[in-house]
Amino acid sequence: MTQKTNFFKLGLFVIISFGLGALFLIIFGAGQVFKKEILAETCFNESVQGLSIGSEVKYKGIKIGTVKTITSAARIYKTKSDYVLIIISLEKNISMGQTDGSAAYRMKTAVKDGLTVRLAFKGLTGVAYLETDYTEANAQDHLNISWTPENTYIPSRQSSMKQYGDALNQILDNLAAINLEGITTNIATLLKTLDKKANDFNIENISTLTASLLAELKDTNQKVGKAMESDKIKRLLDDAQASFADIRTIVETAKPPLKSAINDFKAAAQSTKNMTIGLEKQLAPRIDSLSGSLDQLMTSLAATSGLIENMVWLNSDRIKLIIENLETTSENLKQMSRDIKRYPGRLLFQKPPEKIDMEPKK
Repeated sequence: MTQKTNFFKLGLFVIISFGLGALFLIIFGAGQVFKKEILAETCFNESVQGLSIGSEVKYKGIKIGTVKTITSAARIYKTKSDYVLIIISLEKNISMGQTDGSAAYRMKTAVKDGLTVRLAFKGLTGVAYLETDYTEANAQDHLNISWTPENTYIPSRQSSMKQYGDALNQILDNLAAINLEGITTNIATLLKTLDKKANDFNIENISTLTASLLAELKDTNQKVGKAMESDKIKRLLDDAQASFADIRTIVETAKPPLKSAINDFKAAAQSTKNMTIGLEKQLAPRIDSLSGSLDQLMTSLAATSGLIENMVWLNSDRIKLIIENLETTSENLKQMSRDIKRYPGRLLFQKPPEKIDMEPKK
């Protein structure tokens, strides 16, 4: 009887425990089950080793969601592509600098404003997560998406490891492109040429010439030293020193007169400037008056010239007749002067001409 009662209590305890566990799961998991997810997606053209489902998605270090699915674009969209497709589950209260509208609207607006995502790593552990930020798009980060994404698409950027790997591969490719064998051959040829040239040198002759040159330099140095120690050089140096001292004394003595002369020159220049300004002020009105008088005179001369020109044109016939009479008179005087020179007595002894009666006879 006691044993049957213990089995009953044990079974009742198991049933109650199971019911409480199920109730706990329903209460705390129902919200996650029936919650409407905000999804976004992105693609990577690189390995996502270290990234797993449930990995964090951050915006400048702030968690905004988690990784929901890691798969390939070819599997989901049935298209030829080697891109890795990442589906992200976002939180409702995400902002990323956006404040208006729903979370999905804010996400679309952020993508239009330049939001991108890249693969990042936590230290040296190899654990990866997704980091989002606003950055300018690079041509090397552009991926050709030939399908229509079902969720908001966030453009991706190459991770730092991918960039380092590409740079390292480029360096290795450049090293591989170097013709090391040809360089080695050229160096060996150069060494042989240098060795041949060195063997062709007359080392003994060069050594003899070098020793002779050193001996001549030594002899010249000794002669220069003896010359510097001679009395003539010493006297020359003493005279030069004395001359420099005299020149310095002359310069020091000439400084005050030169300074005074410069000051006098400045004063004279200032006086000349003042005098010029005064003359300009005094003569300016007179020059203006004279200019006006000259203008009036030129006007009068122009009027007079016009009158003379009109008078000449009006009396041109009379002037012509007067000129002809003057020419005739001049010719007569010239003829009379010739006659007087030839026969000077006619002027004193010749009878005057008979009077001619101009009156008509009746």
